[in-house]
Amino acid sequence: MPIQPVRRLSAAIILLTLILSACNLPSAKTPTPDSAGLIHTIAAQTVEAQLTLEAAGNQGGQSGDSQQPGGQQDPGGLATQTETPFPSLTPQPLPSDTPIPSPSITPIPCDHITWGKDVTIPDGTELVPGETFTKTWRLRNTGTCTWTSGYSLVFESGEAMGAPPATQLTTGTVPPGQQIDISIVLEAPVSAGNYQGNFKLRNTEGRIFGLGDESKPFWVKITVSDVTGVMLDFIAMADEAKWGSGVTPYDFDGPGDIQLSYGLPADTSNGYVTTQNNIVLEGGGTSGVVLETRPKDATDGYILGRYPEYKVGAGDYIKGRLGFLAEGPSGNCGAGDAVFQINYTLGNDLDTMTKLASWKEKCDGTLTKISVDLTALKGKTVRFYLIVQTNGSPAGDKAIWASLGVMR
Repeated sequence: MPIQPVRRLSAAIILLTLILSACNLPSAKTPTPDSAGLIHTIAAQTVEAQLTLEAAGNQGGQSGDSQQPGGQQDPGGLATQTETPFPSLTPQPLPSDTPIPSPSITPIPCDHITWGKDVTIPDGTELVPGETFTKTWRLRNTGTCTWTSGYSLVFESGEAMGAPPATQLTTGTVPPGQQIDISIVLEAPVSAGNYQGNFKLRNTEGRIFGLGDESKPFWVKITVSDVTGVMLDFIAMADEAKWGSGVTPYDFDGPGDIQLSYGLPADTSNGYVTTQNNIVLEGGGTSGVVLETRPKDATDGYILGRYPEYKVGAGDYIKGRLGFLAEGPSGNCGAGDAVFQINYTLGNDLDTMTKLASWKEKCDGTLTKISVDLTALKGKTVRFYLIVQTNGSPAGDKAIWASLGVMR
């Protein structure tokens, strides 16, 4: 039993003893049996009440046997369990004069860029050696300063690909929160491989900055293919070209006034296009596969073929041989007389029609070798046109193109 309840019980007993002692003191009147019984009853009730209060305080309103460690019962009912009180979790108020800390705010810099996307030339785009291309990035101004015409796109590191050191960013303004598409014309290296060029912006004070808080560069990544040999075989692709014939001036849009199907027709008066193999050429030699293009059988008649688009690479050139089929085993080709010509357009734009080269040929027993440099067209997508025109009146011009192709 705890000390404090024992003390209270002892005090009650002492009080009872004093009362009983007082009864035994000399008095003028001897207590009657009824009065003595009343005193004993009051004392007993006092002790009982004290014990009841102590028991209620110790049990906390719980019923049942109390357990000692080890599960043994306390036969006297005197053992009690004590619990260590938990510390209070009630937050203590700050003194009225304690300042409340304010949240930390990072200031927005004057010049700051958020990435948008690659508008053109995604990473890993495959290009031909020396190809000219336009790279466009989309960026957003997330700083506090407006980008003006005094801002520039600058090359930082890597492969420049022909980029100038600096290019004017805009002729207008790009306020904070707005985005802009930035373009630059570049050129793929002539050697095969993977290339990356890194770029940033420069403000009017000459400070260079990049993407995000870490000022990282944005870039262009390309792959230059390692391909050599025959890049465009005019003979093998003749059946993919569009053919037509007519009388000058040339109708490139048709193409020709009369559209022709690939192959040797029954009526050859409108001209035809086909391939021949192991046939005698002027001078008596035997051919491999050659392309025969016979013009319309009329004065200044022609035949022309428009080929699919081709992207010109660095070092590309056209090579081949020109001439006529022979009329017999001797190699005599009669009065063959024609003009051979190669034109091109940039893509499908007929307004860019350009004569690349032409040759006047007669049946003289010798094929003419040709070689045309395409450096001026490097990186451009073009359509080639093969043309054969009678040189004046027709003379049975069975014109042929041998070993004709774009080489690299």
